[in-house]
Amino acid sequence: MKVVPPIAITAANMTSNVPLMDFDAYSLTKSYLVGDSVTINNINWEALIANTGKNPETDKSSPPIWLNKGATNRWKMFNKRVGNTWTLGSFTSNAESIDVSITPAARINSFGLVGVRASSVRVVMTVPGTADPVYDKTFAMSAKAGGSWYQYYFGEFTTKDNVAQFDLPPFNNATVRFIVSAPGGTARVGMLVVGMSRDIGWARFGSGVSIESYSTIKEDDFGGVTITPKGKRRVVDFDIGMYANKVSSALRVLEPLSDTAALYIGAVSADWSITIGRFDRLALINPNVALAEYSLEVRSLM
Repeated sequence: MKVVPPIAITAANMTSNVPLMDFDAYSLTKSYLVGDSVTINNINWEALIANTGKNPETDKSSPPIWLNKGATNRWKMFNKRVGNTWTLGSFTSNAESIDVSITPAARINSFGLVGVRASSVRVVMTVPGTADPVYDKTFAMSAKAGGSWYQYYFGEFTTKDNVAQFDLPPFNNATVRFIVSAPGGTARVGMLVVGMSRDIGWARFGSGVSIESYSTIKEDDFGGVTITPKGKRRVVDFDIGMYANKVSSALRVLEPLSDTAALYIGAVSADWSITIGRFDRLALINPNVALAEYSLEVRSLM
């Protein structure tokens, strides 16, 4: 069981093939109509009131003139906030592929991508002065079900939504490139995290995943049902064991992460146990002098 506190991704350490701007840059001299959209510093804004010279970032009018619509498409896989609110259901998408390179200027040994819609994810790490990559692996995100020739040729594909590894060579000057491929379709990534993994025990059988829906359901007097679709999130409930002498170290790692997003990896082979979110509950017991047991509920922020 690993947790990966995220390294900050900024415009200075990231490049991408996803277009930089969703809309034209804001102009102080342009007259904007209701519904017009602009982009400033990787954030999209929509005009609620016709205006000229009202900078969305600094204007304090009441009622507000501009509505913060959140990060641009390029940045949605790194930034889910609209002000202080984490939004659900947003993702970065691009035709055919998303090709992102990150140079974090810090040692990292782990990565995780969640909410992936693609046929494969290739991860390539390079360091200056070395001709060949120090890491180059491709992870299939879909495969034909096996078992018989019929299943192979005519069966449904099995798919994975998430992929994570903690075997990157921990160079401090490396660049990591992520190539998310969806030939003939649209590649999508919900969130991406890189950083140094920390061991917090071992996930055990009994861990599970659930989906929370925030849709509202209203029944009328005749039994008719009105469903208003809203957001949903996955919640992974980890059942974790660890040696008793490691408890304080694990708590020291986890406590600062209670109010922010981090990458949690139950097992790299079980993609449902890979999630990026905040932990909502940690309950620990010591059944004996040698071992500790705790449950950790992680709520996705994707």
